[in-house]
Amino acid sequence: MSPTTTFENLQAAFPHWTIWRSSADRLWATRNQRLTDRQLSHGLRHTIDADDADQLVAQLRDQEELATGLLPQ
Repeated sequence: MSPTTTFENLQAAFPHWTIWRSSADRLWATRNQRLTDRQLSHGLRHTIDADDADQLVAQLRDQEELATGLLPQ
């Protein structure tokens, strides 16, 4: 992570996720809520991982975009 990208910054930017670094030195994010079968089939994921902060942020933004496109039923 760059000096300006801290876990606190990531967590503040994505408050609906818990973010951590694994012992394998990968970044992970897990949602703070359960997803429905409909949300999962639409492409939303409970947990994502990435090699670095930029990749993780890109995936988190993709997840937000997918969630926005999913209208409630």
